[in-house]
Amino acid sequence: MATSSKAAAPLSPPRLGTQILGLAAGPSAWVTQLAIDYGVSSYVCTPRDTPRLDAPGAGEHEFLLAINLTCLAVALLGLAAAFAGSRAASEEGSGAPRGRHRFLAVSGLLASAIFVVAILFNTPSAVAVRLCWSAPA
Repeated sequence: MATSSKAAAPLSPPRLGTQILGLAAGPSAWVTQLAIDYGVSSYVCTPRDTPRLDAPGAGEHEFLLAINLTCLAVALLGLAAAFAGSRAASEEGSGAPRGRHRFLAVSGLLASAIFVVAILFNTPSAVAVRLCWSAPA
């Protein structure tokens, strides 16, 4: 009589793509947010080598808010990927690869969390501050 016993499947290490996403999504989203916010704000205020004298039209603040929220979502996705990688690395067996996977996961958690906070700090200024100081309010 043969007994069937299921052996526990070995846990797979975190995927490299997940670890890279967790490590790079936050900083990339923050750089994108800064570049687009600065570019849009400077173009709205100085479209053709001369500063605007009138107030900019509606829609710039909404566009900047959409960009900032999109970048925040990307950074939060990176944080979630880093958290998933951290859990997979902590459940992995012992050895040198586990240490490398854990290091990448924890680095991704730290980087993503820092840049989520940085994006949150930058978002109100893009929405609340007037785009062109020389233009009347």
